[in-house]
Amino acid sequence: MRFDWRIIVINSDNLIAATLVTYKVALLAMIGAAVLGLILALMKTSPVALLSWGARIYVEFFRTIPLYVFLLWSYYGLRIVTGIDLGAMTTAVLTLAISTAAYMAEIYRSGFAAIPRTQLDAGKALGLSAAQTMRFIIMPQMGRVIFPMAINQFVGIIKGAALIGIIGVVDLMYFVRHETALTFKPFEFYSIAGVIFICTTLLIASLAHYIETLYRWELT
Repeated sequence: MRFDWRIIVINSDNLIAATLVTYKVALLAMIGAAVLGLILALMKTSPVALLSWGARIYVEFFRTIPLYVFLLWSYYGLRIVTGIDLGAMTTAVLTLAISTAAYMAEIYRSGFAAIPRTQLDAGKALGLSAAQTMRFIIMPQMGRVIFPMAINQFVGIIKGAALIGIIGVVDLMYFVRHETALTFKPFEFYSIAGVIFICTTLLIASLAHYIETLYRWELT
């Protein structure tokens, strides 16, 4: 058996479209996870026991569920139990966001812990509200702490998005499996998928390093 890379060129348009679907799902899921994770982190550090324990249970619960199982239950199980059908794309985004939010909550919490208590006191001394203190004092400083970890989490979402084809989303890996079944060219298609994921990860890492360097320069 010989490699025939012409099959990739012939299917390049569909390959690009499927790859963009993977990126779209990952980006939307990361945005959702960032917002939900921040809410969970604030709940977890809340003096209200009900909020704190609720966030703790959420984080521990969703950190222990395999994404593969969660995807299947979210798409098929939800329809069986409740009759609700959110659609494959929406289910993929929500599942990835809900799962990743548990990890983002811990990232935010570590960021909060890295900021000295005196910063909160300084905000009060300046007459700032809790929301203003968080926005203008805490968050800018916390960003430097959580940024590398958040980027790693985004890369994890992109890799996790390789599973969303199991619920019918026509993403990169769904396309690869489909074309492999039609052409019997698994090495070509899986190799190009691996190259795409590697290049994506390296590009994100390089961009993140540039932004982090620029951000640090601006703060000096």
